[in-house]
Amino acid sequence: MATDLIGTELTAVEERLLATYENLKTLCAEDLPPVAHANVRAALAVYANAVVSLGIAFEPLAELEV
Repeated sequence: MATDLIGTELTAVEERLLATYENLKTLCAEDLPPVAHANVRAALAVYANAVVSLGIAFEPLAELEV
């Protein structure tokens, strides 16, 4: 089971949040049409805020080019 930044096991919902975040990062790296890429980047920014705020992950948005 995955853990947050201080070692607490993630809940099922937090694991789903993290999985969606990771999927969005992968999608953002794909060669998408401009409108799709812009929307995936916007969604990634929102999810990044969620996982960072919950202490699930820490990645500054600048490093993700969002």
